[in-house]
Amino acid sequence: MALALRFSPALGVQALAVVAALAGVAVWTPLLLTSAESHTPPAAAEALAARSDNPALQWFSTAPTALQVKVSGVLAGARGAVAILSLNDGPPRSFLLGERLSPGVRLTAIAGDGVEIERGGEKVRVQLDTLPQAPALPRLTRP
Repeated sequence: MALALRFSPALGVQALAVVAALAGVAVWTPLLLTSAESHTPPAAAEALAARSDNPALQWFSTAPTALQVKVSGVLAGARGAVAILSLNDGPPRSFLLGERLSPGVRLTAIAGDGVEIERGGEKVRVQLDTLPQAPALPRLTRP
């Protein structure tokens, strides 16, 4: 039995495509698998702090989140003291002592005039918002 080799144009194109694909793999594999050194300067802490309001950065960050806390009220209940807080200009919500306000931020103390929160190991005191003084009303009765 004799082996007869016949050349067909379709078979030649397929062979050329396989050789091109193997050449591409051989060229690109070492380029993609080696680590490149970074040419970007290290970011300053101020620049990172300025971008901390981006939610995507907060998802992967281990730093406590930037949080604006407004104390609307405090009261004592059956389960202990309760603080009514607005977080980042949101609607007021009630929080118990020791409750987590956001990742890395916890309510550590509730007093009659405000609350104390712990953010990244640092304790911050937030005073209770007071109502402005009411204007003097005129008398409605005759003297």
